[in-house]
Parts: sequence; C-alpha cells; structure tokens
Amino acid sequence: MIQVIEKILRSPWTWRQALTARPHDLNAPISDLFIWRNSAEWQTSFELIDIPRLFVDSEGDESTVVKLVFFNSSGYQFLSKEIVVLQAMRQTIDLAPYLTGINEEMGTFAVFHMSVPLAISSLGSYLAERGYVSYRYQGAPLRSYVHGNLDAIAQNTNGQFQALGGTSFFQRQYGLQFELTPGSQYQLCLVNPTPSEQKCVGKLVSINEGKILCSRPFKLIAGGVHELTFQSEVTESARVVIESHIIMARPVVFNIQNSKMDVFHG
Repeated sequence: MIQVIEKILRSPWTWRQALTARPHDLNAPISDLFIWRNSAEWQTSFELIDIPRLFVDSEGDESTVVKLVFFNSSGYQFLSKEIVVLQAMRQTIDLAPYLTGINEEMGTFAVFHMSVPLAISSLGSYLAERGYVSYRYQGAPLRSYVHGNLDAIAQNTNGQFQALGGTSFFQRQYGLQFELTPGSQYQLCLVNPTPSEQKCVGKLVSINEGKILCSRPFKLIAGGVHELTFQSEVTESARVVIESHIIMARPVVFNIQNSKMDVFHG
C-alpha cells in the first residue's frame, strides 16, 4: 500500500515524462547534440569510431558511412556532410573545415551512423552515437575531452529529424554538480534536445548563505545552444541551478583559468 501511495505521489513528475523518447523509426540512427566551437581561440574535433562494425563480421570489406549534421546556435541546420569511416580505426575529425564562413562561434552537431546492423534493430534497439568531442583553447598543446550526454536527436529513414529530449509538466531544477570558486571563468553551455523552445533561468547561488548572487532568464531554441558565463559574479563559493521544463538540463562546463581550460558535464 505504501508503494502504491509513493507511486501516485511521484506520478506528476514521472507519468509520460521520460528522459528521452524512442524514435518513430526502428532503423533511425541516434546522436547526441554535441557542441561545436570555432574561432581564433577555439578548435573542435570529434573522435569517430566505426561502431556498426562492432556488431557485424569484422572481415567484411564494405565501408560504412556517417552523416555529420551541423546546426547554428538557434538550431538551424546549415550543413550535412557524409564521410566514409575508416575500418577498425579511430579518426579524429577536425570540424573547422566544415565551419568555414559561419558567422557564429558556437552551435550543435549530430553524428549519424547510416548503417544500422540487424543485430541491433532485431532486438528493438537503436544505434546511438555519444562519443567524445575534444576542444583546443588558444592553441594549447593538449585537447580537453568530454563525452556525449544523452540520446538527443534521431534521423528517420525519410530524412526527417526527431528531437528526443523529454520535457516535464512542471518546472524542474537541475543543480550543477560542481562548485564555482573565484578566480576562474565559467562558461556553461546548455543544449535544448526537446522539440520546442524552452524558457530557462540560470541562478548563481552562494554555498555558504544560500543567497542568489545573480539570476539570468534565457530562451533556448529547439536544437540550439545557449551560453551562460560567470566570472566577476563569483565572489565566493557558489553553485548553479538551472530552472526549466527540460527533464535533465545538464550543461557542458568550460572552466577557464588564465590560459588553461577544462571541459566536463556538470
């Protein structure tokens, strides 16, 4: 009886509110919506692996193809490019050649493996790309890596995109799992994996006193990305809370101190 009551109490937060949706098409490849950055300071690369070959006869000679789809910060697609995947090798794909002439310095991109092995689809499963993106800041000798976060977008066999991110009936709070301290610049980049525009609020909260140091409302276009930057506002140890109707509004955090940069999911 207690379990039934608990389930009823949770239902407003769980009923038909999955983290991600299932694609309409069983053979649709899935990808995270990764963040690209491209400027004099930033270089972005993607670590590509021939995932379909992990599920088929490794002695086959047939090459597989991935489709790179690029969106600007407002979720508008401006480029789609197919490339052949090297067999049994990891490829570091420099994204700069695909971003030539783009007037923005940040956007999103998806990586779709166009060959879905029968071993996957026959089980009712999907082939999802949530690999590693690397960023180089100010020509540093080493890149910083961050992995994919969730199933964000699918491309059905008719070529249409399907946003997979879930939304909540009620506003939720996502607490950044990282403490901000004075002396660094923090760039929190939040992607909208849902099919609709989202109204969000980013709050910087004092850890010691719990007071709100600053609050910034913003709109997040479907498929787009928004950057929250904190530096001078971090006068003491603080945490970030993001309020939205996105089931998991988990940002990518770029932590910059002098010329050093680190990137991670918060």
